[in-house]
Order: sequence, then structure tokens, then C-alpha cells
Amino acid sequence: MREELSNMIKIAYQQVTNSKYNETRIELSHLHKELNDGEDSNKIMFELRKSLLQADPSLNLKNRISGLPLEYRNLFHFVDSRLKKVDTKILDKYYQYGFIPLKFGSTIKYP
Repeated sequence: MREELSNMIKIAYQQVTNSKYNETRIELSHLHKELNDGEDSNKIMFELRKSLLQADPSLNLKNRISGLPLEYRNLFHFVDSRLKKVDTKILDKYYQYGFIPLKFGSTIKYP
């Protein structure tokens, strides 16, 4: 899974060169390095999901992912599907203490 994630990050970095995504490209490069240096893959995937959700704040929430380039969408769906189990465990922990986290939390920036 690490190798597949690493390849997808590399492809997204290389294929999407629009200057609108410069900050996202910098983040992808940084996360790719961390992943290859042995950092926890869940941590990397959480950061990737957050970065991709913030890649184009001009998109409304409904189109936040579908409006991104194909390489970013593919990376997001790969990461998101693997984080569903992790998210469930985290949400269960919050529910034990009476907190009800928002669906998208604070990972979304608004213009």
C-alpha cells in the first residue's frame, strides 16, 4: 500500500502543473518525502486528504473534489477509502466523551 500511495503522489505531483496548485504541489512533495522516509502512512493520508480538500478553495463544498484534476481526484479517493476505518475509530472515541464532530471538521478552508 505504501508503494502504491507513493506512486500516486508522484504521478499527481508530476502531472498537475497548473500554477493554481503550487501550494498543493509543495505539500505533495513534502508528504512524498516523509512517506519514503518511513513516516506513518495514516498520518500522511490524513495530511493528503486535508491538502486535497484545500487545493482549490474557489470550489464549493459539493464540488470540492470533483472539480479537481483527475490525478488529485484519484489520489483523494484512494486515501479517503483507506481512512474510513480509521475515521470510524476516531469518531467512536469522540462519541464516548459526548462530542459530535462535524462531518468535514476544520479541514475545509473557505475563501
